[in-house]
Amino acid sequence: MTGEDGVKTPPARDRPARTEENDMSTETDTRTTTVYQVTGMTCGHCEGAVTAEISALPGVTSVKAVAATGEVTVVSAAPLQEDAVRAAVDEAGYELADRS
Repeated sequence: MTGEDGVKTPPARDRPARTEENDMSTETDTRTTTVYQVTGMTCGHCEGAVTAEISALPGVTSVKAVAATGEVTVVSAAPLQEDAVRAAVDEAGYELADRS
């Protein structure tokens, strides 16, 4: 059988059945990674406090705070509202300076 584009395709009975294993569709990864600069962190306890507060925000899947650099990397299902991140950092006792 020849399709509209002139390419010969086998009849349906000769093609393999479509299964999950041979389905060529892919899921799109929609995670967002944002790096924030937080001032005032000096130790592991500081990192833990900031991580705990930001992790409680809806949609957050991962947080890594590094006191030595002040960087906090946040992975979330969708972009976060900066005001929400700022409030979480404030609750932990630190200050959100800016995005890196």
